[in-house]
Amino acid sequence: MSFTTTTEGHNGRAGFARAARPQAACANDIEDALIARRRALGGTADDPLSRVAALLVSISLNNSYEGRDPNSMPDTLTSGFVADLLGLEIGSLAALLVDLRRRGLIDSNSSSTLRLKDRPGLEALADAG
Repeated sequence: MSFTTTTEGHNGRAGFARAARPQAACANDIEDALIARRRALGGTADDPLSRVAALLVSISLNNSYEGRDPNSMPDTLTSGFVADLLGLEIGSLAALLVDLRRRGLIDSNSSSTLRLKDRPGLEALADAG
């Protein structure tokens, strides 16, 4: 009969838990997914507006999978985090968001929550870049 130590048993359970319920993606995983999507589409341009649109679409899809409102961006998503993730200056990110708003693709409500108004339009913009 084989016995396992407490540590071995715990590690086995932790490994099973990770396999059964993968952890949320970290910033590098999201960035890698965006780069892979651009490469798969054959785009060589590195258009910042397309990157912002792709990120918003990705977050929207993730929200949908997790049972949240797919048109509402989480409050925890800060401008500094997004700018760093996309390799942009905060001022540049702000200008790109204004551009998306002018195009009628996004809006914000009274609590400053970013809302997607036209996800298919954002997807088209993301795919164009």
